Amino acid sequence: MNHWSTYQLTEFFAAVCEPRDEQTAITVAVERAAEVLEAEVAAMLSGDGAEVVRGVDRDLLEGALPDGASPGVLALPGLGELHLSVARFGSEPRGTLLVARAGEPLAPEERQLLQAMGQTLGLALHNIALLTAERRLREEREREAAERLALVESLREARHDSLTGLPTRVLFLEILGEKLDGGGPVSVLFIDLDRFKAVNDSLGHRAGDDLLGHVAGRIRDCLGSAGSGARLGGDEFAVLLGGSTTENAVPVAWRIIEALRRPFRIAGRDVFIGASIGIATGTAGTDPGDLLGNADVAMYQAKKDGPGKVILFEPRMHAEALARLTLGGELRRALELDEFRLLYQPLIRLETGAATGVEALVRWSRPGRGYVPPAEFLPLAEENGLITDIGRWVLRAAGAQAARWRRTIPEMTLNVNVSGRQLTDPRFTADVERTLAECGLPAAAVTLELTESVLMSDPRTAIACLGDLRDLGVGLAVDDFGTGYSSLSYLQRLPVDELKIDRTFISRAEPTVADLAVIRTVAELARTLKLRTVVEGVETEEQHRAMRELGCDYGQGYHLCRPLEPENIPAAFANPLATYPGA
Repeated sequence: MNHWSTYQLTEFFAAVCEPRDEQTAITVAVERAAEVLEAEVAAMLSGDGAEVVRGVDRDLLEGALPDGASPGVLALPGLGELHLSVARFGSEPRGTLLVARAGEPLAPEERQLLQAMGQTLGLALHNIALLTAERRLREEREREAAERLALVESLREARHDSLTGLPTRVLFLEILGEKLDGGGPVSVLFIDLDRFKAVNDSLGHRAGDDLLGHVAGRIRDCLGSAGSGARLGGDEFAVLLGGSTTENAVPVAWRIIEALRRPFRIAGRDVFIGASIGIATGTAGTDPGDLLGNADVAMYQAKKDGPGKVILFEPRMHAEALARLTLGGELRRALELDEFRLLYQPLIRLETGAATGVEALVRWSRPGRGYVPPAEFLPLAEENGLITDIGRWVLRAAGAQAARWRRTIPEMTLNVNVSGRQLTDPRFTADVERTLAECGLPAAAVTLELTESVLMSDPRTAIACLGDLRDLGVGLAVDDFGTGYSSLSYLQRLPVDELKIDRTFISRAEPTVADLAVIRTVAELARTLKLRTVVEGVETEEQHRAMRELGCDYGQGYHLCRPLEPENIPAAFANPLATYPGA
């Protein structure tokens, strides 16, 4: 080839070999062939037909081509007769590069250049195919390597918690099994955090994760080299103490309790939580899962007894756990079968002895067992989430009953207890508003009671939730006041109307000077904050008289009036305390 064709072929080779995919290479080859050979039409043909066509519609070209796409004359509508030249390439019939131009047919050197272009395109396509296969093989190997790495990582994560770095339940049980096989006593501490959910709900999951990391660090500090810890999931942790009896494990548990009581600095603020711990001890032959389960059962008992407790496992606890499980199933069915009942305990104005309102008290009439004490089923309902549904039923049933009473006793008020779960339920305020509307009950006639511990577990969230309720116009009361750890600064900010002084302050038949001093302080505090006071647990005339003299506004208790069936409430309001036989 002369200098012109050599130069054109060099440029063609560089252009066709640059793309990484076949389609682009073919398109470049067709366009360059048409440009260099000044052809009106150019195309690349394969066994499936025309892959790329330039200068004419694909269907027109395929319909006009002679069999085998031989050189000759090509007649195309709108273009007339064109001189067709072709170059086949590939060891097998891989493809054909063709051009068709008007005027003179291709000169010999142009046909030679077209043939070289075809061979160059065939070589480029062959190289692209090899590179594509190599690239796919490399990508497949990289994918397999990534999958192997992910599998190794997942196995590692199954054995180590990514958040705290502690062993997971899987690895903990393996280590526990090895320690038990080694002989000697082994103690397990099952740790459940108190008030962790409040942190998650108020500060967010990122703050909750940060808190869990700090908790893990304090547990490690308490153990040193004496044992190993694990995160079992959620806010549950475990500790293994090899060669340790129950007596040796108890001080470690209390050390952890004290460490977790100290404030944590989370999201720029001090966060207070706590922990409940169950302890179980086993020896060689004990199943690791059973030992951990025993510690879990003991932890539940610790949780039931109140925050910050350490409880040792006893065999009887298994029977209690089974009974609790059975009770939980029956409790769920009780709501469906309408087995709950409401009693009403009057609130007595201490100065006059007259009833002014009632507190709704839920009771469970269990078939064949009579009334179940609230202390037995309400904590269980709180634990399994049924308390929200039960609380919604109580609000509606008591609201409807109070509305009926108010037709003849228009000044009667209604107090309803609210759980922590209800308070943080985003639908709760709307439920209250809907109930008031359906019952035709004025918002001012209803007071919602929340325990001090619920309000103080997360005061910021409580203030926000109570603000929404206050906007409805309902009254708000702090129940069991004095049993928690209220900060006076928060008490001033809580939008409440009433303090209910816990019965523990007057538990003696004749209150002591110290008892009276505490109640006097609370009563004066309430007056300063413009809150009414209700003293609970008034069981004797001496207590009644003392509370009245201290300036408490209202009282509840068996001496004043027992909880009553609904049909007995009108009589309680018709007769003052001095003459009412239910006193």
